[in-house]
Amino acid sequence: MITARKLNVSYAVLIAATVATWLIGEWWASHAVILPVMAAMLVLTFIKCRLVILDFMALRPVKSFWRVLVIGWVAVVLGLISLAYLISLN
Repeated sequence: MITARKLNVSYAVLIAATVATWLIGEWWASHAVILPVMAAMLVLTFIKCRLVILDFMALRPVKSFWRVLVIGWVAVVLGLISLAYLISLN
């Protein structure tokens, strides 16, 4: 069972990651460094998705098959987004 303290910590991390993503996006608009910024945003997105899946969707205590399946789906989607972005740069 996930405790209220664990959920509060997860929520605080989600808020911090959202603010960090916003700051990176604002910084990106005025600089020419594109790939590291995109990678940082995708990593933060993966962290946020993982926290939502494990803690708020309550998949942490279930069998690992379901966790791997859902987190794998997120990884595939983020991989396709990064591939589409890299193709658009050419």
